[in-house]
Amino acid sequence: MTALRPAPDASPAQWLLHTGAAWNDLVRYGPPVFAAYVRILLQQETDDPAGEAPSLRIALATLRKHTTTPRHAYAAIWEGWVGTASAPLAPPVRIPNRTMLLFAGPVEVMRDAPTLAWYGEPRGYQEPHLVWPADQAWCLACEVDEEIEFSVGCSDLAARSLEAALPGAVRRVRYGEPAPMFRDET
Repeated sequence: MTALRPAPDASPAQWLLHTGAAWNDLVRYGPPVFAAYVRILLQQETDDPAGEAPSLRIALATLRKHTTTPRHAYAAIWEGWVGTASAPLAPPVRIPNRTMLLFAGPVEVMRDAPTLAWYGEPRGYQEPHLVWPADQAWCLACEVDEEIEFSVGCSDLAARSLEAALPGAVRRVRYGEPAPMFRDET
């Protein structure tokens, strides 16, 4: 049994939809309501055979300390991330061009939210798409098609904690700022 479960309904995600953000900024940065925004390198060099980006796990462990509700968080996962497996039953979050399914659980399981939701266990590596605690203290966003960085909207204190936890991998940005999405293989 996993600590991740379908949310009872989609109401915890409504704050994302009522911010007036363009859908592509919302899925890449979260909502435009935070004091600070950072982009964090998806670090690929690892000894983990699954190829996990350790920066994502470190970021969530750091952000866990910057919420009053670490046992109550949400993950919105794009309904189509696994083309060959049926999507689990969960309330839909209707973001234009990126309908997502809403799951609930503690912050510490959110790194594995996609595979926990689809398979009931951590399996391989897939970033969660939008993650936030119930108190909405921050929002972590991994755009479905992006492979270089992910974003966190948060307080200035949380941004400084991320910079300290991931030296050289965190940069401050403005909300919606253009950034490359794909690795340059040349």
